Amino acid sequence: MFLIGLVVGLGLYLLTYVFTKEIENRRRILTVATIGFLSLLGSIAVAYQVETLGYGIAFLILSLGILVVCFLLTLFEKSIVWKKSVFTFVILFVIASSFRMDMNQVDYWVIKENRLAIGTSDEIGSYLSLLQQNPTIQGYKTFTISEGAKAVVLSLGEEMSGDNIEVLDVEENGNTTVIKVRTFYNRSDEKNPFIAIGLDRVQSDVVIEDTNGTVFKEAPDVE
Repeated sequence: MFLIGLVVGLGLYLLTYVFTKEIENRRRILTVATIGFLSLLGSIAVAYQVETLGYGIAFLILSLGILVVCFLLTLFEKSIVWKKSVFTFVILFVIASSFRMDMNQVDYWVIKENRLAIGTSDEIGSYLSLLQQNPTIQGYKTFTISEGAKAVVLSLGEEMSGDNIEVLDVEENGNTTVIKVRTFYNRSDEKNPFIAIGLDRVQSDVVIEDTNGTVFKEAPDVE
């Protein structure tokens, strides 16, 4: 989101030239900074609510990206060469960071319940049955399904009965596989809501983060 904020900041600054070409540069920067501050205040208000905490943090980071662009443009306001350098640096930084993020992306797929018995181990099926028999189990378990491919099963526990899980993104951060999910209430009839995520590879450490700020740990071993 910070990268998006940088791009939005530059875009807003260039947009001021579309509406008026006579306004002085400082007022252009002030206009963009005002939008950035308003976005910052709005993100704080959104993050104040527990159920929208994740979205609030995301827009907070985006707002900081806009304000960083304003800071750089203000710092080199009087130098056209430095101003162009700011644009070049931000654009190259966004491109390089986007390339790095793309390299860290992991191919994943959600394994449907009616497909769990196809190409997956009996171990997963047994574990899924155990989740419903013992709905207190919360957290994730990792399984090998075929030729190095992995499956991560996340269960929410009986306290979140009626909820559903949506996978938003999977990426790698060094030796850690980071899975970002969103949980929401949809009157699911499962005693222990779960999701099975297929992955082409899994690092030694796994972190599963919910948009509401919850970080799921590895589920305990239960017989």
